[in-house]
Amino acid sequence: MNLNSYEKCTSLAGRPLHFLEQTESTNKVAMEMARDEAPAGTLVVAESQTGGRGRLGKTWLSPPGTGLYFSMILRPGLEPAEMPRLTIAAGLAVCRAIHLVCKIEPMIKWPNDILLADRKCGGILMEAELPGKQSARIILGIGLNISTPVHAFPPDLRERVTSLQDHVAMPVVRRELLSVIVAEIEKIIYRLENEDFSAILAEWRKRDATKNRKMTWVATSGRTVKGVSLGPDSEGRLHIRDHGGNVHEILSGDIRLAG
Repeated sequence: MNLNSYEKCTSLAGRPLHFLEQTESTNKVAMEMARDEAPAGTLVVAESQTGGRGRLGKTWLSPPGTGLYFSMILRPGLEPAEMPRLTIAAGLAVCRAIHLVCKIEPMIKWPNDILLADRKCGGILMEAELPGKQSARIILGIGLNISTPVHAFPPDLRERVTSLQDHVAMPVVRRELLSVIVAEIEKIIYRLENEDFSAILAEWRKRDATKNRKMTWVATSGRTVKGVSLGPDSEGRLHIRDHGGNVHEILSGDIRLAG
């Protein structure tokens, strides 16, 4: 399955599109373009990545022909303190697009993992440079396993990952899915700019894969907390109640669901 002649396209519904057969990271390329004043909505799409990245320095496996790997340049009209809301909103946008195209209902593991049947099929990596509100450079990177066979993953991941095609009878057309994802991202950014985050969060909570589940939080410092997820607060920050009854507010770190 290819990207349906994206290599011959220079735009997608009026948005500049740059197709790369292979690159280290679409986020890296998109950030370089953003620094050179590429317009909002610019897309960098790759058939494969040699250094695809996830949160916390993790690697995102990006074999050719089986996934959707792209980054989008954003310049939202948000205050710097509001930028973290984009990750929550983008996760919802991706789920909405998958539902529209594939007629299935993905869930989200806070803050940015897309799950099907409790297995990860996609992830979102937002990177930002904020020299000022008017010159903010936001890169939204999205990776989805479309038809990646399970044996392509390292043995320690095979029980925790899946692909969209494993849950859909009809072929998943990557170009179609990309177009719908981009449209949903733009819709939800408009809602963010118009102070609709509470409604976005309410919809996100319906797809929360962590609420009331046992989990382990590994902080960036290495500190580990085990407890039960209370879900995100009004700003999208996750809360966990540990076994002693203490509530922890989580801004970053690795979340691991109990089996």
